[in-house]
Amino acid sequence: MIRHSQQASELWKKLPWKRFRRNLFRLQNRVFKAVSVGNLRKARSLQKLIFKSTAARFLA
Repeated sequence: MIRHSQQASELWKKLPWKRFRRNLFRLQNRVFKAVSVGNLRKARSLQKLIFKSTAARFLA
């Protein structure tokens, strides 16, 4: 059994989940648009940004 404090659980619930989803969605749209116009360097750069983003890590 994993034990955790009630405080940690409350902090988890108070994270700005809506903002995380919005930011990640915007980045994903930018990747899509970059690939659509053939700008693969920009797409790869944005993908790296997604990999490093806090929003993506929390939502994963």
